[in-house]
Amino acid sequence: MTQAYTIPDAVRIGHVHLSVGDLGRSEQFYCGLLGFAVTQRWRDEALFISAGGYHHHIALNIWAGRGATPPPPGHTGLYHLAILYPSRRALGRALRRLVAAAYPIDGAADHGVSEAIYLRDPDGNGVELYRDRPEAEWPRAAGNINMGTRRLDLAALMAAAEPTGDALAAEEIAAELAVLPHFHGGEDALAAEIAFPSFAEAVRFVAAVAELAEGLGHHPDVDLRYRQVRLQLKSHDQDGVTRRDTELARAIEKLLAG
Repeated sequence: MTQAYTIPDAVRIGHVHLSVGDLGRSEQFYCGLLGFAVTQRWRDEALFISAGGYHHHIALNIWAGRGATPPPPGHTGLYHLAILYPSRRALGRALRRLVAAAYPIDGAADHGVSEAIYLRDPDGNGVELYRDRPEAEWPRAAGNINMGTRRLDLAALMAAAEPTGDALAAEEIAAELAVLPHFHGGEDALAAEIAFPSFAEAVRFVAAVAELAEGLGHHPDVDLRYRQVRLQLKSHDQDGVTRRDTELARAIEKLLAG
């Protein structure tokens, strides 16, 4: 009997490549409004954009022709692309930007597993901006995920954009990053990517960071890939960056300087 094939758990959907009618107009939407960064321009025909320094999450091209029109309603094709935000606070900030720009929103929903905002890009492509709830909070029935569609409180979501508790405001984080040369990021997390001459040195660094973190009672997310170490510092209980994160980042900078 042939065993059924199951796709590996680690598989993820990669970038989205869209045909558009005007690169400048699309750049204004995806970069100017949503905040993606340009990683590469290919002549005047294609644009590659990303979040967090990845090579590209979205690619845009005019190969269908400048001024190309969207497909007519009632045809198959892209329904929407979905952009996952790291926190409710981050999604709230995105919603605030849409409202401030008076950009039209098609709808919003609480799906139980996620909260989502729906809109269209300038070429009519559907765009979902969403954040996942922690998996432990996903509604289930008879062992299966039980998604639904309920009204999303947009006012409460926008209010979530404000820092609460010990979370630092954007300007405070910017001031901290000015003296943290290896780190970048914003209100959601501080991140660093450091390359070492050898795997052994990378391992020693991770061990030293672990010792530092234990001493400070605050623990970063660490990803070790051969000679490359990626760190992410975030206070999950505050849904943002706090002084605990910046203190640990300063200690890591001293470790790297030594």
